[in-house]
Amino acid sequence: MIVMVTRYGLGILLALAVLGKARHFAAFQTSLAPFGLHGRIAQVGAFTVVTVEALAALTVFAPVGDVVVGVIATILGASFTAAQTYLLTVGDQAHCLCFGRRERASMRTWARAALVLLMGLTLWSVAA
Repeated sequence: MIVMVTRYGLGILLALAVLGKARHFAAFQTSLAPFGLHGRIAQVGAFTVVTVEALAALTVFAPVGDVVVGVIATILGASFTAAQTYLLTVGDQAHCLCFGRRERASMRTWARAALVLLMGLTLWSVAA
């Protein structure tokens, strides 16, 4: 039961993140500036993030093993958590557009990223 709740909760969380970024794509692209991504590189970076996140969300709902979904979510969650950790170290000017809403990086945005990591680790460890 925990695997099913975790798996589909993860899928919904990722789908909401993809929709938020896609709806405000230009703003998401601009939010990559603290990572040194500007102009065309920011556009490619934003497209890559949205695409990878969308593929991960689709994988959750596909007939793929829980271990595979867990590994993908762990890698994605580790990346998001690392990005949020970086934004927190940059200071109060750093913003996140994780769900399509511009908000200052905080422990709340860090916790959401860490939740993806935790869900991935849960799926990976329970299914292994």
